[in-house]
Amino acid sequence: MPSMMIHLLAAHKLQAEPDALFCIGTVAPDAVKTREDKDKTHFRILPDREEALANLARNTSEGDWFGEGVLLHLYLDWLWDEQGYHVFAKHHREDGWFLTYRNEIAKAGSYIFHHYSWSKKAFLKMLSCPVEQYGQTPGASKTEVSDMIKRNYLWHNGNDIGPSEFFSPAFVEDFTSKAADQYKVWRKKIKDNKLYKNMGA
Repeated sequence: MPSMMIHLLAAHKLQAEPDALFCIGTVAPDAVKTREDKDKTHFRILPDREEALANLARNTSEGDWFGEGVLLHLYLDWLWDEQGYHVFAKHHREDGWFLTYRNEIAKAGSYIFHHYSWSKKAFLKMLSCPVEQYGQTPGASKTEVSDMIKRNYLWHNGNDIGPSEFFSPAFVEDFTSKAADQYKVWRKKIKDNKLYKNMGA
């Protein structure tokens, strides 16, 4: 569960000028309010998380930018849980470590917002998109997604607190670059396999 800005950075590495609905989709799953509900909607409680993601990919239509964004979000979280969250947890056993973790990813997100030229434009693009055009987000309403984006825009505008020491700009750049490349390869394999199945039907 990286910050909203880390999700948007990955989206921009896949598309230089991403569609507004793609950006909204790639942050929308975090509008789910409780960690317990997120464990369900992000497939963390399933025995085979990768297969659940693959099934979602097979059912995400080409050109459904909102759905593609949601898929990217969940894929990125899957990678982050192993390479970011669990690594942090392994090095921090003190009381209240989770709040420290949240603070570090907030710092990382703040740094991206204040140091990448596309960041404010991405938020304005998302904010100008009619809520009625949003796709469905499991566990959250369209209004909740919209409200989350508005809150985050206000917070990032008012909080220049980065960078993070643990999730440094170099770490975030490396993680998102590799994640974007892995996603493209993974997504193509899913599409090719789906095509093969359809042809053999």
